[in-house]
Amino acid sequence: MARNSALRTQQVPAVGRRGRCSVVGAAAALLVLAGAASLLASSPLGFCAPKAEQDLRAGAGRLVGHGIGVAGRKVVREASVAVKDGSETAAAAPSANSQYVTGIAWYLSHFVVSIGNDAIMKYLGNDLPAFQVVFLRFTAAALILLPVLLVKGKEAFKSANLFMHAVRGALLALGIGLWCRGLNSMPFASCVVINNVMPFFKMLFAMVILGEKVGKERWLASLGGFIGCIIVFNPTAATFQPESLLLLVSAMCFAMLDIFNKKYQATETITSMLFYGSLSTAAISAFKAIPTWVPVTTAQYGLIALLGVGANMLLFCLLRAFNYVEASATCPYRYTEFVLSAIAGFLFFAERPSPTTLLGSCIILPSVIYCAMVETRQNK
Repeated sequence: MARNSALRTQQVPAVGRRGRCSVVGAAAALLVLAGAASLLASSPLGFCAPKAEQDLRAGAGRLVGHGIGVAGRKVVREASVAVKDGSETAAAAPSANSQYVTGIAWYLSHFVVSIGNDAIMKYLGNDLPAFQVVFLRFTAAALILLPVLLVKGKEAFKSANLFMHAVRGALLALGIGLWCRGLNSMPFASCVVINNVMPFFKMLFAMVILGEKVGKERWLASLGGFIGCIIVFNPTAATFQPESLLLLVSAMCFAMLDIFNKKYQATETITSMLFYGSLSTAAISAFKAIPTWVPVTTAQYGLIALLGVGANMLLFCLLRAFNYVEASATCPYRYTEFVLSAIAGFLFFAERPSPTTLLGSCIILPSVIYCAMVETRQNK
């Protein structure tokens, strides 16, 4: 999602003042909507899971909320947690289906934030270089969190693995850099299609690194979504060039980034994941941003501040999703971003979806529904 919003800017023509205002207004509305959804879905909204929730997952042997596996489902049904004034009061654990639905809802919410970020970054990209926008976005994200960390004290700055955050920043910066190079040498449609092999890498890495059991249903549903992606963007074989390999490496970087987010969200606070991830990405992208720096206006700084909020909300939703489901469980839903983008374009910009978009959606949505039905049936 960061790669989409960061560098699609190069492909968007300039628009009139009224059109630009519509873009920014729609983006702000989407971010507000996502924030309201977060408030409703998290009671109270915090930067980390409630203590009882953490204890429940720890006691469940890290199988709770993975949404797959007989042992995991048994733990979900049988686990309970002690809360309230230090006394041990048994509370029934959420069902596996509830965990799955909650996790996927958080994952889809991060697409809503992503679409809002896309619109703002496209607008800013008309006047600012792509890497400068990336640098300013993640700098703003870190600065917005800084007062919260200062109020909480030095304990809030502690992290179990600072090197891991540097690796996360490097993966994001490398992925964006390779994506940018691919855009400069290949048609946009071909780049998007190649980039969307990412779920397949993610499922493979989840199997090897996280030990997740990826059933054939997730592979089939992801394959259906990828076919729908091809139909939507309709690339031609003649446009694929040797630079395609760079885009494959870019997709691998983004897939590995999600694996890191899943692996360390159990041991790191969400504040540390947000703050240090943004800080490291800003530091690395600065090497490309500073040499091509363009003066920034006051109005643009206001939009950048909004982007910082959006960047934190996006990762917050993603980390919350990984609290409930396996990383590979989200793969088939990756392709719903195209459908959500088409819906947002229709609602906010009166853009009528093309026939290929409608046809691709007719393949993507059944694939996702099929995956959801199988997963929830297995969780019973």
